[in-house]
Amino acid sequence: MKLDTTRLFGPEPLAGRPPSQVKFSPDGKRLGFLRPAQRDRERLELWLHEVGGATRLVPTALRDVEVARLSAVERAERERRRQFATGVTSWSWHPASDAVLVAHAGATYLHRFADSSTRRVSPEGSSAAKLSPDGKQVAYVRGGDLFVANVDGDEERRLTSDGSDTVTNGLPEFVAQEEMHRFEGYWWSPDSRTIAFTRVDDAQVPVSHRHEIGAEGIAVVPQRYPFAGAENAQVRLAVCDVAASIRGAGAHPTVQPAPRGNVPVLQWLDWAMQEDDYLARVQFGADGALWVQAQSRNQRRLSIRRRTDGDWQEVAEVRSETWIDLDDNLHCLPDGRALHTAEADGRVTLHVDGTPLPIDLKRTNNIVGARDELAWVTGWRQDPTEQHLYRVHLGNGEAEPITRGGAWHDATLHEPTGLAAITRATLDAPASLELVELRDAGGTRSRTVAPTNDEPPAPALLLPHHSRAQLGRITGADGEPLHYRVTPPAPFDPNTRYPVVVHVYGGPGVQRVRREMPPLMLQLFAQAGFGVFELDNRGSTNRSAAFEKPIHGQLGAVEVADQLRGLEYLHSLPWVHAERIAVFGHSYGGYMALMCLATEPDAFAAGVAVAPVTDWRLYDTHYTERYLGKPQENEAGYDASSPLPKVANIRSPLLLMHGMADDNVLFTHSTRLMKALQDANVPFDLMTYPGAKHSMQERAVATHRFETILRFLERELAVERSS
Repeated sequence: MKLDTTRLFGPEPLAGRPPSQVKFSPDGKRLGFLRPAQRDRERLELWLHEVGGATRLVPTALRDVEVARLSAVERAERERRRQFATGVTSWSWHPASDAVLVAHAGATYLHRFADSSTRRVSPEGSSAAKLSPDGKQVAYVRGGDLFVANVDGDEERRLTSDGSDTVTNGLPEFVAQEEMHRFEGYWWSPDSRTIAFTRVDDAQVPVSHRHEIGAEGIAVVPQRYPFAGAENAQVRLAVCDVAASIRGAGAHPTVQPAPRGNVPVLQWLDWAMQEDDYLARVQFGADGALWVQAQSRNQRRLSIRRRTDGDWQEVAEVRSETWIDLDDNLHCLPDGRALHTAEADGRVTLHVDGTPLPIDLKRTNNIVGARDELAWVTGWRQDPTEQHLYRVHLGNGEAEPITRGGAWHDATLHEPTGLAAITRATLDAPASLELVELRDAGGTRSRTVAPTNDEPPAPALLLPHHSRAQLGRITGADGEPLHYRVTPPAPFDPNTRYPVVVHVYGGPGVQRVRREMPPLMLQLFAQAGFGVFELDNRGSTNRSAAFEKPIHGQLGAVEVADQLRGLEYLHSLPWVHAERIAVFGHSYGGYMALMCLATEPDAFAAGVAVAPVTDWRLYDTHYTERYLGKPQENEAGYDASSPLPKVANIRSPLLLMHGMADDNVLFTHSTRLMKALQDANVPFDLMTYPGAKHSMQERAVATHRFETILRFLERELAVERSS
C-alpha cells in the first residue's frame, strides 16, 4: 500500500512517537516528556520516567477543546510557536518534583502525582501561566494585565492595571515571538519575591487593515503590523516586588500594588542602549541578578548586561558587520561569569564574558549546562549534518565527544546529578530517548533507557515502498560544500528516468539536510513517482559566517545560484529526467520557487509557490532588516530581492497557493503577485484557503493542498498516477 494524503495527514502517528519537551525534575529523580498519542498524532500526552525505574503515562484526564474556542492571544501564540497539536501542549515541573504544571486547552492545571489529582490554577481566558520557584504562587496574564494567585487558594493579586487594546503586560510583542523566538514576557526571581515583566505598547505601530477571508465571510482585522522600516512597539521593562505588593494590596484581589515605605513596589528599568533597541532576552541568575540582552535596531550590536545593586554592568558586547543571530545560550555561572555563544573567527563558538575559548568545534549550537569548570554543548566538528554532545573544559577549551555515530543528537542536562537525557535521530528512525550518566572525567556511563527505544519502527518505515533518503554533498561556487538530501522514487528502476521535485526552503536560520528521519511528506512525492531533492544553499544555518552571510544586502541571488548547482548535479544522475524537474517551496521556499522561475526561466519545468514573500517591504522589521536593512536605506537591495519586477520572465507553469487569513506573510503578497502576473500576461494556477493562516496545517487544508500539488505536478511533468 502506498502512502497517500489521507493517510499522511490522518490520525495514525506514521512517523513514530518521538519525545519532545524533555525535562528533568528539580531533584533529578524523574524525567518528563511529551509524545504523540498512540492513535492520534496531533494529540500530545505527558509521560513520566522514574530514573532507574519504569516509564508511565500521566493520566491528567483533561479533555480537548477546539482551537477555535481558545482566546485570540492563545491562538496567535500557537501560530507563532508553530504549535499545531492538542492535548498537553506545554508543561513544567513543580519545584518539589511531586507535581507538574500543564497548559491545556486555554487554561493551566496543576497535576499532583500522589493522588493523581488535576486542578485548574489559572482562570479561563488567561495565558502564559508560570509557577513561582517556591511553587506557592502562579502568575498569568489576562486582559493585557499581569496577575499572581496562590496555588492553594483563591486569592488573586493584580500587578498591573493598564492593559488595553494597545498595551499588554507580561506578553512578548509580535516580532519577539515571530522572529526573536522570545515567547516570555515576564520572569520570576529565584526567591519568588520579584517578577520582571515587559510592558508592550503598540500605539506607535501604524494600523494596517488585514482582510481575513473565511468560508462564512470577510472580516476586516485591524493589525498593528511592524512593516520593514516602520515603527516597532515600545517595550519597557519593570521589576515588581511581589512580596511587597501582597502586603500592600490587602485582602481585595484587584487592589493595585502600594508602595512600602520609600521603596517603590514597581520599578522601571532603563535597559536599552538606544531608543529603538530590541529587548532580545531577559533572565534571572541563580544569585538573583537580572540579566538582559539588548540588540540594536540594525542587529549589528548585542549588549549582555547584569544588574546588581540597581546598576547595569556590561559583561559582554558582541559586534558584527552584518548581523547577530539571537539564541538562548546565555548561562550565568555561580561566580558571576557569563557563558555564551557568539561568532569568532568566522564561526559560532563558546565565549566566557565575551572572550572566545580555543575550542576546536566548527560550530557550537547550544549550551546544555555547566558545572565547576566544565560545560556541555551540542555542535559539530566534521559534518554539519550531524550534531553531537561535547564536554568542554573551560580552562583550555578542549572538547570531548560524548555521542558518536551518524546521527543528530539533542540533550538535556541535570547539572547536580550529571544525568543527561539524550535524543538520537537517524535517517532510518525517529528520535529515541536515552538516559546517560556523565562523569567529570573518563567518558560516560549509560544508566537506563526510556521505552521509546524499545518501540517498533515507525509505521511508515514498514510500508512496502518506503524510499530511503541519501545524503551527499557537492562543491559550491565558492569552493564550500553544499549538502543535499535525495529521496529516490519508490519503487525504483535504475533503467527508468524519473521526474524530480526540488523541495526548497533556502532561507536563513533553517537547515534541512540533517541525519535525522526526513519528513514523511517526501515519501508522498516519492511514492507518487517523483524523486525529491533538497539542498542547503548559502544563507542556510549551522555553517560558517562565510557560508551564511553572503545574503546580506540582497536576498534571492546566491541562494538561487546554489540551487542551480544542485540542478547541475541532478542532470548528472542517469535516473533523472532533466527536462522534468519542478521547484516547490513554502514561505521563504515559496519565495525561492518564484525567484528560481523568474531569474532562471529555462531551469525548471514547473513551480509551486506556497505563501511566498513577494515584496520584502511588506514583511516585518526584525527579520527583514536583519538581512536587508531599512528599505529607505537600501532601495536597490529591496528591488533586486523581489520577484515582482521579474515575473514577465516566467515561462514555466506556476501554481500559487496562500491562506486567506495569513497574519505573517500577508495575503497581500500574493495579490500583488497576481496583479503583476496578469499585467505581464503570464498564466498561472491559483488555490487559496479561506480562514487558513501561514502554516496551513489544518488536516483538511493540508490534505487538499498536497492533493492539488500532486495533480499539478503530475499534469505538468507528465506523470501518470498509479493506485
